[in-house]
Amino acid sequence: MSYSPIGKITGTHGLEGRVVLHHQLDDKQIWSKLPHIFIELRRESYIPYFIEERKVMGPNEVLLKLDEIDSVEQARTLNGKQVYLEESVFARLKPKAVSVNMIGFRIVDRTAGELGTIDNLFETPGQVLATVQYKGREVMVPLVDATIVGIDAARKVVEVDLPDGLLEVYL
Repeated sequence: MSYSPIGKITGTHGLEGRVVLHHQLDDKQIWSKLPHIFIELRRESYIPYFIEERKVMGPNEVLLKLDEIDSVEQARTLNGKQVYLEESVFARLKPKAVSVNMIGFRIVDRTAGELGTIDNLFETPGQVLATVQYKGREVMVPLVDATIVGIDAARKVVEVDLPDGLLEVYL
């Protein structure tokens, strides 16, 4: 079975084990159609979690109560984990906001060289931010016309020219 990434768990909420999922799905109605999600607990180990309750918090955030996650401690173990849907379910939903899914692409800076692989994408007003692990730290790279030099979809590479000092802010 193959999976499509849809986002990342970014935090917990309350004491009953609710998690905050930052996602790339545009349609708020999608959440009423999803019985479960898959969470990558270890590399390429996708564990299904059934959704007991859902509350849309904003265009890219949803609050989820997952089956068998009943405490804030259990919820914290999921923090930072990638979330997936089965590719067949993802294809049927046809989310509008996910166009070119660049998660998994490598980011290469003209000056610093290879920065890492895109872990997640966040849309903010005016720009898209990609998160990568660079020298053991999570770095947010702006993907805007001013920084993107080129995208090679065949090789899964995004070439960027980052402003001086941007990487040093994270290190």
